[in-house]
Amino acid sequence: MVHTEVERIERLLELLHQSDASELEVETNGWRLRARRQVVLAAPTSPEPETEQVQPPSEPPSVWIRSPLVGFFQPRPKPLQVGDSVKKEEVVCLIQAMGLMNEVRSPANGRVVEVLVEEGVAVEYGQPLYRIVEESDDEASP
Repeated sequence: MVHTEVERIERLLELLHQSDASELEVETNGWRLRARRQVVLAAPTSPEPETEQVQPPSEPPSVWIRSPLVGFFQPRPKPLQVGDSVKKEEVVCLIQAMGLMNEVRSPANGRVVEVLVEEGVAVEYGQPLYRIVEESDDEASP
């Protein structure tokens, strides 16, 4: 694939992200692209009832694992799920970009509390992929 085609694909992914569309499919003589993205629907707003504010229990600090580049999200062979423990520098998923699989590593020890993307979804640079709650080395051991 020549460099201009890669730029064209990156531009198409950018257009998908900026639009309201949730899926994009393009086919040319030399290649075919099919991309999906998750669309987050905003919850309807309603007036907040006037009740006494109850402070939720404090949660340990969260760490976001973000995509280091534009591409397609691929889970690792054993996909992370909510409740799984991860260690610092452990491979948590892969991002496929320009035909290469790029490893994404955890920045800290912790436990997965949110999985924010699905397999094959187009992701952008800096997009959150997982949220983990930091744990000490002892707590992160399986």
